[in-house]
Parts: sequence; C-alpha cells; structure tokens
Amino acid sequence: ALVRFESHLEDVGTVVTDPDRIAQILANLLDNALRYTPEGGTVTVTLARDDGVVRLAVADTGPGIDPEDLPRIFDRLYVAERYRPLRPEGSGLGLAIVKELVDALGAEVLVESVPGRGTRVEVRLAR
Repeated sequence: ALVRFESHLEDVGTVVTDPDRIAQILANLLDNALRYTPEGGTVTVTLARDDGVVRLAVADTGPGIDPEDLPRIFDRLYVAERYRPLRPEGSGLGLAIVKELVDALGAEVLVESVPGRGTRVEVRLAR
C-alpha cells in the first residue's frame, strides 16, 4: 500500500535516555500507524522540544480509535473488534509494549484520536 510519510524533526539537543527503548517505541508506533493507515493516507513523525520536555509523536490518517476503546489500547492482547477485520495479523502487543517501555523510561505517553480522521501518539521525555 502506498502511504505518504512525513517527518518534522527539530534539533532537541542531547537527551539522556535508553536508545534501544526509544528505537523500539518508535518502531512499534510506526508499525501500528502503517498497519492502520489506508492507501493514500499519511503517517507523520514529529520530534520537538517544549519547556524541557522532548516530544516524539507518530500520527496517522487511519480510522481513528473510538472513545470507548481508548482506555484499553495499552492492555496486552487488546484489539478493538472493529479493527480485527482490517488487520487480522495484529497481536494487540505493540501499544502494550510501548506503554511498558515508556514507563521504564519514566516518561509519559498520550493518545489523541478522532474516529474517521486518525490517531496521534506522543511520548514525552524529560530532558
């Protein structure tokens, strides 16, 4: 499937963190975004710094997440019923692993989603 990829990367200076965990977080977020973004859609990676916080975000123009599903998206093995037909190969582990890695880093993960418009997942690291 052809998906447009965009990146908006700011020089955030030096961040003392575990590069392997950051790489796994980014890989899982990109995998999830690409898995649910339809052909012709867009996946965007953003890296920025605001007031001592480094923000790494992955956004997509996929189907979005229903508000009632949002509280469970970080649960292991959880895949919302409406998404199973879209991507039957999804295991429900990707976002759970992201949450575990973010917690291990002492960071924070936030999700914004609008059904029918897409999802944005942001990891906030103290600088």
